[in-house]
Amino acid sequence: MRAIHSRIGAGTAALLSVLAFCGRAAIADPLPLGATYHAGEATFRVWAPFVQAVAVEINDGQPIALQKEPNHPDPADATWAVTLTQVAPGDRYRYAITFEGRTANFIDPRAQQLTGSTGTASAVVVDPSFDWQDSTPPAYRTPTFNEMVIYELHIGSFSRSTTDGKFNLAGAIEKLDYLQQLGVNAVEVLPVHENPEFRDHSPPEYDWGYDPVQLFAVESSYGTPRDLKEFVKQCHGRGIAVVVDVVYNHLSPSSLLTKFGGWSNATNGDGIYFYDDSRRDTGFGPRLDYGRPQVRSYIQDNALTYLREYRVDGLRWDSTINIRAMNNDPINRGLPDGVKVIKETNDAYRNGEPKQPEKIAIAEDLQSAGIVTNPTICEPCLGFNSQWDDGLYYSLRSAVSQPLDGSRDIFDVKQAIEKKVGGDVFGRVIYSENHDKVGHPDNGEIRIPLAIDWVNPTSVFARKRSTLAAAIVLTSPGIPMIFQGQEMLDVNNFEFSKRTPVEWDRTEKYGGIVRMYRDMIALRRNLAGTTRGLTAQNLNVYHLNDKDKVIGYHRYDRGGAGDDVVVVANLSNQSFPSYNLGFPREGGWKVRFNSGASVYDREFKGGDSFDTSATAGPKDGMRFNGNVGLGPYAVIILSQDA
Repeated sequence: MRAIHSRIGAGTAALLSVLAFCGRAAIADPLPLGATYHAGEATFRVWAPFVQAVAVEINDGQPIALQKEPNHPDPADATWAVTLTQVAPGDRYRYAITFEGRTANFIDPRAQQLTGSTGTASAVVVDPSFDWQDSTPPAYRTPTFNEMVIYELHIGSFSRSTTDGKFNLAGAIEKLDYLQQLGVNAVEVLPVHENPEFRDHSPPEYDWGYDPVQLFAVESSYGTPRDLKEFVKQCHGRGIAVVVDVVYNHLSPSSLLTKFGGWSNATNGDGIYFYDDSRRDTGFGPRLDYGRPQVRSYIQDNALTYLREYRVDGLRWDSTINIRAMNNDPINRGLPDGVKVIKETNDAYRNGEPKQPEKIAIAEDLQSAGIVTNPTICEPCLGFNSQWDDGLYYSLRSAVSQPLDGSRDIFDVKQAIEKKVGGDVFGRVIYSENHDKVGHPDNGEIRIPLAIDWVNPTSVFARKRSTLAAAIVLTSPGIPMIFQGQEMLDVNNFEFSKRTPVEWDRTEKYGGIVRMYRDMIALRRNLAGTTRGLTAQNLNVYHLNDKDKVIGYHRYDRGGAGDDVVVVANLSNQSFPSYNLGFPREGGWKVRFNSGASVYDREFKGGDSFDTSATAGPKDGMRFNGNVGLGPYAVIILSQDA
């Protein structure tokens, strides 16, 4: 065993001014909380109030004392620190904390790597250095929100690594070329926090990721902090942004922060990181105490670690309604402390150094509240860029799953397309599938093809109507998102307690459907320069034919060739070889996309469409009109050459 030496003595203040970090000159400010490795030394700092002593044990060795920092006179803000030489990345450590005469071991709440998720686990010293330049093009930029098309994926079921056969970050990297070819320019990754080992699951490490045992450690079954950085780097090298789900509304009931330090004044015994009254219970696990500035810093620093150290492009906050309120009731049971931590965190990356206004903050609030996405200068406003919106999902799912055409409510679909949350149409993330909406079969939340045709979810009707829903999502105002496997007609429910891997052979079996998604995504991103309106704020749902179940809408920026886009959706099983509707401009209009075309599926019949010419004559409130070909359950997209 290596000899490990401490540098504490009388000069605790001097300790904090001696060390350089990541090549910076020595500074007087303390290093971050957690274990900071730098050139053969590691500084350990931990917030541990109301305790008598703190020590660190390296590789199960003898405890080495930390000293209480003198610049924290408030007992509730007590921080302890020590710098040790001969410490290397990969070394394991635990804190031994003495409280009321008893000493027990605890995991570092700020550790970025753990050996497991139970109380017997150890933290691991991590080397923060990483070569970001190799293979990462300097021209990479986070896509603007109006250009973003998100692919939601779960590391634990997305792709098995060819190296070790596990579902991990390395396996996900192997499929990034596929995502690049599909055309998505952002991935939203389900949480990568360390999660409990559910031994009654098969395999035991499987989990969606929404029950963190602490916030900073990367899920050990997925890989290491270096593996997460490599994943982000490889995504950026392909022009793909990375958004990571974070869970700040609760921790796991088996959280490693429970009773941290031994201190607790609560009958429920959760300790310094959690509320000790009725605010504690979320129904999923204990709620963090947002009223403590040290806990708010814990959350804020975690967010900044992802955005700055891991260089992710954004965060999607899980269940923000359970941060800003209790029981989904912000009017009568609001949590001002929760509002404060959200506002402080969103302001920190935008206004702190370095400023990162290009990063995206997404809320899963599901209340359609404008205050969620309004700037934080408004007192109750939270400052997110966008928020998940279930409205279009429910309308589309209802419409396409109805067995009879006459039962489809196109007025409801129209209102869902038109829905605007806050002042920006991209203030909502829209979808026809996401992990929740395909992962709770007991509640009827299943894959859309299965909802359409329970007996044969790959039938021609399931294929046509599920892709019709996706086409409306990808042409409606908002940030569109698809869920892993959706583009290859995956019909397996994404269950919480049973791993449901992506079946990659479906990309061959349903290659035409994959191609359809690729073509839709290219148009949504305006890659050919002919559909700028799909990236713009303006919408006019101007044609509504309830008898024949046809909807027509106009997307545009300033208007004109290459800008104006007309989308026509047929929610019925009948063909219209020549269907007349209004157009915003006269002249030639080209069919850029037709979801009913046989090129996508040989069983798609009666779906011929054609370029058309709009001529003078009022129709649907427009000055011009033209005829289009519409197939059964098909969406067509038309625009004019620039």
